[in-house]
Amino acid sequence: MKPVFGWLNRRPGPRPAPPVSDLLNVGCGEVFHDAWTNVDFRAFSPKVIAHDLRRPLPFAGASFTAVYSSHLLEHFSRAFAPVFLAECHRLLKPGGVLRVVVPDLETIAKLYLENLQGALAGDAKAAARHQWMTVELLDQMVREESGGEMLKHWSQDPLPEEEFVVQRCGWEVRRFLQAHRSQPRSKEQPGPPAPMLRSPGQIAEFRETGEIHKWMYDRFSLSRLLESAGFTDGKCCPAHESRIPNFNSYWLDLNPDGSVRKPDSLFMEASKP
Repeated sequence: MKPVFGWLNRRPGPRPAPPVSDLLNVGCGEVFHDAWTNVDFRAFSPKVIAHDLRRPLPFAGASFTAVYSSHLLEHFSRAFAPVFLAECHRLLKPGGVLRVVVPDLETIAKLYLENLQGALAGDAKAAARHQWMTVELLDQMVREESGGEMLKHWSQDPLPEEEFVVQRCGWEVRRFLQAHRSQPRSKEQPGPPAPMLRSPGQIAEFRETGEIHKWMYDRFSLSRLLESAGFTDGKCCPAHESRIPNFNSYWLDLNPDGSVRKPDSLFMEASKP
């Protein structure tokens, strides 16, 4: 990614485009619904608008009754997050709802500490869970290659404390395990791959691709951040509850079987006065 600070100067962007609907999904990735206006850095479908999310979005102010953003905010720097939320505020109509989903730092820290105590007491299950929680806490902030330690951890067969890891990661790890285990296996198990030697320039380039987490949030820090951007009535909610009408019918935070798509998440909603 290029530096984002130019956004603060509010340089003219594209002319406002007519939204597909008055529901906006920002940073949608591969999870979107036809009833929403879906925007991301890259268009994974003709139903997604490609746009640099570090720039003002190409819509007129007060165009939307709801803005949804899942696992995007943590990929922005701490300095840029308020700028992005101010843009969400601009796009919402008065009374509109912002729903933000991020990794839940509070729960990650609690599970790390709980399993650390168990590991120190000699509990083998807690030791395996502690290993995973360390990866979950740190890897996506420090990794220097795609997938990082998380992908290496998931690639173990058997995967230590698999049920626990699946409960934490949901559909992402299920999809990976299904694909990984369906590949033909060699009778000779290879040893661990040799570490990749990367130049500082290659590492820096990778760390600007958008895969890295640049900050993390808990219910206190996220509510304060939303308040500073002009939102009111910020509250945590379960994945299956929302102030956005008929939200569960869009299958954004839930899978069709009713399970939570990203169980490691903090879900918070706030309103534009």
